[in-house]
Amino acid sequence: MNYDQHFETSARLRNDYWNSIGKLHEDVITHAINPAFSGGPMWPSVRQAFVRIDTPSGTILASDGLSDPYSDFDENESNRDYNGVGCEFYIECNETLGDFNHMKASWQFSVLYQVAQLAAGNPNIASIISDYTHVSTELYDCDVPDSFLNEDGRAGVLLGLTSPVVTSNVQLSIENIALVNVRLLTLQELQYINEHGEAGRAKIAELLSQNHGVSDLTRPSVI
Repeated sequence: MNYDQHFETSARLRNDYWNSIGKLHEDVITHAINPAFSGGPMWPSVRQAFVRIDTPSGTILASDGLSDPYSDFDENESNRDYNGVGCEFYIECNETLGDFNHMKASWQFSVLYQVAQLAAGNPNIASIISDYTHVSTELYDCDVPDSFLNEDGRAGVLLGLTSPVVTSNVQLSIENIALVNVRLLTLQELQYINEHGEAGRAKIAELLSQNHGVSDLTRPSVI
């Protein structure tokens, strides 16, 4: 298959998967002007988009395009074994989000967006998550309450927790990509990970895994 065929097949397989667990909305969140053209990270096929899936338990927002084949697929043989960075990221909501504007303005989308842009700038992100299972990081420009932000104004997230709704992988046109859960951390959880390193991250992951996969501003800290 050439690039166009891989692109179309990957998009169809992603959409089929999301439709198998809920209602995938046809409208996607994207940019009028792609940020990659003004210094932002370049996504594999340049296209940057996010999708919404409504399930009985709430809305899922997911990146859509990080697992596209690379735009130079036909010319660059070294990129022919990959569906982009090999993963897409999603955040589960314990509510059904409102209309398109409400969804785009939600704190959940702001967190997911920053994770996706971080991943786009790190093409080895899938390997890192595969090697470590759980990865914690800090994000700028997240529209969450100040109580979730550290002294540098960053919010913490944990990547790679399992979900009772979303499987860990899905097969696309070239490879089996990871579907990576994004969980917002409380400030106490973030501080605990920073103080205790890998052991702290493992403990927080274990405690959070006892709950469902939803990011929630009202849940109590596990530490």
